[in-house]
Amino acid sequence: MIAIKKILMMFMVIIFFSSAAFSETIVKVGGYIFPPFVEKIKVDKINTKLQGVTLDLIELFNNNQKKYRFIFVETSPKRRYKDLKYNFFDTLFFESIQWGWQGKGVEASRMFLKGGEVYIASSSPEKGADYFDSFKGKSIAGLLGYHYGFAGFDADETFLKKTHNMTLFTKPKMLFAPVLKNRINIAVVTDSYLKKYIAKHPQIKEKLLISEKYDQVYNHTILSRKGSSISALDFNALLDAMEKKGLLDQLWKSHGFIK
Repeated sequence: MIAIKKILMMFMVIIFFSSAAFSETIVKVGGYIFPPFVEKIKVDKINTKLQGVTLDLIELFNNNQKKYRFIFVETSPKRRYKDLKYNFFDTLFFESIQWGWQGKGVEASRMFLKGGEVYIASSSPEKGADYFDSFKGKSIAGLLGYHYGFAGFDADETFLKKTHNMTLFTKPKMLFAPVLKNRINIAVVTDSYLKKYIAKHPQIKEKLLISEKYDQVYNHTILSRKGSSISALDFNALLDAMEKKGLLDQLWKSHGFIK
């Protein structure tokens, strides 16, 4: 009889935890390779894994509340608009409505982190801060599918190439060599990635001229598809709770966003 009671109790515990797990609302978070937010690293000769601030924020949300279960879904900068529209995911972290989302049925959370993009060029005695005052006659490097302030946030590849003499790459690390070898005059780089890159390659710092002005300043928000299982107001509540506990500041510090 005792054995039967134990079995029944174990069965009830299993049912309780199973129902608790199933009660969580699944929220799919889209993201694309863009260090330090999402980056792909080699585990060994065959396998890779994704890491970055976006993955860490997902883990933070999952570990500190029980209503939602956030999972990551990989997309690309150009494909992310269609993927959100057709429900491949519900939300994107570290986005801005300015980046081509106007009129696309999304809503934004409050701003929760600032960032920005700066210009870099190869350093030389004749170049100063005023080198970045005019881009006339200069070639520019950027990333495919991204929006730049100097180009009016128009990410169309043909427009950028014809109007602004841009060469577009697929990875941030590819922006440095053409500039350092003077094949391209200027590159636009996210300040957080630039700091991380220089930390790994300190010898290049003296070879670079870095602008004091920004191409754009990011007001990072979380975008959600209108009508999805989680709203901008829901995200505001989650961000407020994490901020109150000091967890967001810990995350930003761990990635070098704030000191």
